[in-house]
Amino acid sequence: MTLNLKDSQYIDGITKKNSTQSELHAYFLSIDKLKKSIDSHSIETFSLQNKVTKKLDKHIVWYTYNNPNEATFYTSHYIGFYSTIVNKKPVDIEIKPRFGNGIFNYLVSYAYGLYIPKSDNTATSKSKNSNLWLITLMWKATLEKALTKSQIPKEYKTFVRNSSSFKGQLKISKHIKYNLVDKSKFYCKYRKLTMDTTINQTIRYTYKLLIKKQEGLSGILRNVSEYDNKLQSFGVQDREVHAHEIQNIRYSKLNFHYKKVMELSKLIIKSESAKNNNKALSRDSFSYFLDISELWENYLLKVLQKNLSEYEIYSPNEQGGEYLIEENFRQIRPDIIIEKDGKIVAILDAKYKWYNKIGKYADIDNAVSRDDLYQMSTYLYHYANSDDKILGLFVSPMGADGEVKSFSKSKNHKIGVVSLDIKQFEGKEEFSLDEIQKAEKSFIEQVKNKIVEFYK
Repeated sequence: MTLNLKDSQYIDGITKKNSTQSELHAYFLSIDKLKKSIDSHSIETFSLQNKVTKKLDKHIVWYTYNNPNEATFYTSHYIGFYSTIVNKKPVDIEIKPRFGNGIFNYLVSYAYGLYIPKSDNTATSKSKNSNLWLITLMWKATLEKALTKSQIPKEYKTFVRNSSSFKGQLKISKHIKYNLVDKSKFYCKYRKLTMDTTINQTIRYTYKLLIKKQEGLSGILRNVSEYDNKLQSFGVQDREVHAHEIQNIRYSKLNFHYKKVMELSKLIIKSESAKNNNKALSRDSFSYFLDISELWENYLLKVLQKNLSEYEIYSPNEQGGEYLIEENFRQIRPDIIIEKDGKIVAILDAKYKWYNKIGKYADIDNAVSRDDLYQMSTYLYHYANSDDKILGLFVSPMGADGEVKSFSKSKNHKIGVVSLDIKQFEGKEEFSLDEIQKAEKSFIEQVKNKIVEFYK
């Protein structure tokens, strides 16, 4: 049984009609088990950013019971897959990208510089194991990025061996014990630079786990197969790697580009280990979740930085935020800050929500929620004095009215909603590159015009 959902259905939800009571009950129990798994930290969210992986929000999927044969399921801003056993039968929960795999992969490529061929985009929808396909694609993309940014990881390891040549430091007691008769050997302790590292061993082991599952999709990992052969020729062991070994990897300037592929490898290995520990759970899938709102924020940041070179644009999430209260209490971090000549002119809040206007009332007809409005107000009053001009903009993935409103107590502080409209691709497996670039251009024009009009 598979419960197929899409992300961000937190308002209308997806109603399952004409279902049997036993089917609905199995879905309810699997969702309850998912919440418990999140509470126990046995499932984590994977972040493509170079920051600490966040804990999952336990309310990524929930439900309402309408009648004995009908229920509505709601989702937040995560995509992913969860597999479990209910009454000795497998139940899967799959949350797919609302706007399709093509747009999702485009956003990933743009936001994080991960190369994803268009041919791979279309393969997802044709795959019976689309959940596994996605995590394989992400793993491959993060590995390829690491390979382009860094050399094959290597490190010095200490060896203690009895050999025919003298190396490093002689271990006198053991040399006397083992070589008293045979004078042709030396019992030595020495250090040697090797590629047989935990990182490389993990790459080989994760590749083997994935290729074993990839019925009909091994073409995705063809290039990785060549790299696996290269690692083997360099003497890298083909062995089982445990999650705690990856957790203990020490990163330096020489290998930190491999951190993301290691985190994703750990997630894959942990899922495999959990499956093996439960013999009843014979599944070919991994449980994982990715935060779409984080992807949306990073995508918008890159679009702005690429197209508004006359401004300094950055994310406090990367550089560190400021504190709202003295003595370093309550740190605040707007998503995106835009500066001109050293002065903050606009603060952008990347909202992966269905906002198209500020609205007279909260949460009605796609208006901005009360909590988000108050949060933006806090940003504006913190980063600018009451007599300083500053603009706050929510950025939505759906078409917005573009109207900007002034605060009643400070006409210098204005707030509005703009959009980079990807909602137009909802329900489409294919997407037009020209259309998404047109939407990006429109978004840039909206932001630029709002700033220019406000400060002229």
